[in-house]
Amino acid sequence: MDDHGGASPDPYGGGDSIHLVCEHCGHGSEYGPDDAEDGFFACRQCSAIHTSTQHTAADPYDIPIVGSLSVRRRATQPTPTPKAFTPKPFPTPHGAPAAAAAAASAFDELGDPSEPRDFAPGADVWGEPEYLGERIRWRYVRGLQVILQRQLEALVERHRVGSLVCGLAGTIWLRWVAASEVFDEMWAQKVLNEMSERKVMDKAAAAESQKRSAGGDEQKNLDVKFELEVDTLPPKDQRRVEFFFLRSLRTMLPVYSTLSVCFLTCHIAREAVLPTDIYRWAMEAKLPYMAVFTEVDRLLGSSVNDCPLDSRQLFRPTRVIGAWQLEAAAGSIAQKIGLCLPSVNFYSIAQRFLKELSLPIERILPYARRIYEWAMPAELWLSSNPARVPTRVSVMAIIIVALRILYGINGQGIWESIAQTGSAGQSDREANSPHFMKPDSWNNEECDARELLCTLAAAYDKIDVGHDYSVELHSYLKYCKDVVFTGITFSVEEEHLVDIFWDMYKGKEDENPKLCREDMKTSNRVNKRCRDGTFVDAKCFSMPPGNNALQSIKLEMEENGFYYIFPRKLLVSDGYLHYRRKMQSGSLIYVAHADYYILLRVFAKLAEVDVRIMHSSVLKIERRLSWIEERIGRSLNTLQNLHKEANDEQSSVPS
Repeated sequence: MDDHGGASPDPYGGGDSIHLVCEHCGHGSEYGPDDAEDGFFACRQCSAIHTSTQHTAADPYDIPIVGSLSVRRRATQPTPTPKAFTPKPFPTPHGAPAAAAAAASAFDELGDPSEPRDFAPGADVWGEPEYLGERIRWRYVRGLQVILQRQLEALVERHRVGSLVCGLAGTIWLRWVAASEVFDEMWAQKVLNEMSERKVMDKAAAAESQKRSAGGDEQKNLDVKFELEVDTLPPKDQRRVEFFFLRSLRTMLPVYSTLSVCFLTCHIAREAVLPTDIYRWAMEAKLPYMAVFTEVDRLLGSSVNDCPLDSRQLFRPTRVIGAWQLEAAAGSIAQKIGLCLPSVNFYSIAQRFLKELSLPIERILPYARRIYEWAMPAELWLSSNPARVPTRVSVMAIIIVALRILYGINGQGIWESIAQTGSAGQSDREANSPHFMKPDSWNNEECDARELLCTLAAAYDKIDVGHDYSVELHSYLKYCKDVVFTGITFSVEEEHLVDIFWDMYKGKEDENPKLCREDMKTSNRVNKRCRDGTFVDAKCFSMPPGNNALQSIKLEMEENGFYYIFPRKLLVSDGYLHYRRKMQSGSLIYVAHADYYILLRVFAKLAEVDVRIMHSSVLKIERRLSWIEERIGRSLNTLQNLHKEANDEQSSVPS
């Protein structure tokens, strides 16, 4: 028999046919010369390519060339067999690259790829939806871990936090991931069931709305139509499944949980880091959070072969969590993983506040620490309740109580006298108002109180609660370019246009820098509050001379819900003055003297909370101290009575 080059010799005998056994499914079959396609034989069961045997054509006219030569494989119709081919399960996400390489090895034999290499794999490459969810989950958790690592590095290297936080954060993070049950075996199936139920509910709601608008025979037709649609639901769309998985992961393990773990670690390590610091650093890109998703691909590699979603879709935060919610999230994490937390590091935080306000630390801090050790309020522990007052406010309240006791701030009219003189450096003048105290009658304590209030008024102007990028327009534009709009791709024309506008702006700034620089300041009567209660007023109080300073402080008290009280005319006692809230017209009115309000507003601005929240915390600390004093007084009286009764019994016993 002449060999026309149509088939390789059959090693088992059989003329022009060849018997091949598939390496993947084990199915064997006979193949003839006409069964070869593009020089290769394909398995009739699983359509895999037999790489061991190749059919070659000797006659050049056997391959007709019309136009451009293209490589295309047509899958043959499989023959029914008792044993169906089942692919090997995806064991772990680590095996994704190896599985993808094994699946693509047969296609690499063709020489030219069937699709461009720079495109993402098609839907058939990802396999079952459960395996798709596992890949997305693994990429998401690893990415969050990398983001947390970058944040810890920034805390240690840039913000001078102790390296102990790195070891603590690893343990807390692993326990938090385990407590979130993100690696539950039935997680992917639960998400798919939820998606199916929601889809059915949406269809039912749509059909119900159509039934209400239709009547008679039309309702029956709609019932039949809906039943047919439910019975023949189309297969799940891959993109919809991907974002359902992503939404479930963001709910169980939010992106902002990395910031919460950082703050919780600093709290356990006894660092003087506040939630306001974490929030400010994240907003100003001094802590990797807003644009850190651009570094995930560099640290973990490209996600094309592992996950269909890119890093921007996975890790781009929609907003920066506020300081109030950040502390509550840290408390929630500690509660879920079973951590027994200590109270805040009162000594370090109070020392930091006193240093920022330029107050004498050696005189105030020991007294404030004594009150802290005596009272130990529950507000100094982290809590998962988002409505509770933050811990830093309680620290501030203890310092305010200590200042009032040490300097005698009890409504004697000290600030009114300062307003009359105009500044602390000028000589004292007698006040025209009869209820003002005379400067000649002041003692050393009142002079210290006068100096304290002047120092706090000057420190209030220096406290800056704005962000660095809001100082000038150039900084804000650079912040938007590097942080807000990072990772967004533009066309060549758009990038060229952006470069032209940026060069034009730089040129105008060099010519006239004063006109191009914009100071973003608010008016004196603008008070802004965020959702979490943060006080972001950027105004500064400059004390005008004469009665204008007193009038200005009255207006500010009125804007913040406080009612101004005139100074005390007759001091009944030199004891501590307790303020009470007053109900008027169905709302609470906060009554206070001007000197006490000076203390409240500067500490409230430093803690970035509303003044009324600070006042409520001070009242709570005062009530607790009064209760402790009352209990101690009762105990001492009881001991004194017991001692007197014992002496009487001894004297009544005859010798």
